[in-house]
Order: sequence, then C-alpha cells, then structure tokens
Amino acid sequence: MAHDPGLAEQVKNDFTKADLSARERRIADFTVKVTRAPNACSPADLQALREAGLSDADVLSLVQIIAYYNLSTRLFESLSTVDS
Repeated sequence: MAHDPGLAEQVKNDFTKADLSARERRIADFTVKVTRAPNACSPADLQALREAGLSDADVLSLVQIIAYYNLSTRLFESLSTVDS
C-alpha cells in the first residue's frame, strides 16, 4: 500500500470501498472494531485474522500498533493547543 498512492488515498477516503485484498480487509475491519468497540472483540476475530495468514505474533503486533495509534491520537487531540 505504501507503494501505491492511489490505494492509500482510497483507504484514507473510505477503506470499505478501497481495492483491498481479503487479508487487508480483515485487518482493516479488525482495526475499526478494536478502535470503536474493543470489548466486542472475540476469539472469532482472532481466528479470522489467523485464517487470513497472520501468526499470533502478527496479531499481537497489530493490536499493539492499533492501541498505540489510538492512545497517541486521543492524547494529542485532548491536549492540543491548536485553535480551530
């Protein structure tokens, strides 16, 4: 995706309409679920990621990246001193 600016733009605008592989779509869907309703995640979500080819280490890394991004976004937005 980093090498395809068009795809990156599609994801930025609306990932649900982007030309993603099945693996990328599962990762994106999981990312949204973790962000919006982390308590709704279940073993079935993790199994779907495994079926898409992610190892347990990959899943852990993915969750860590999602959590870090969500934390930093909320931290920076809540402490922002930039007037809009």
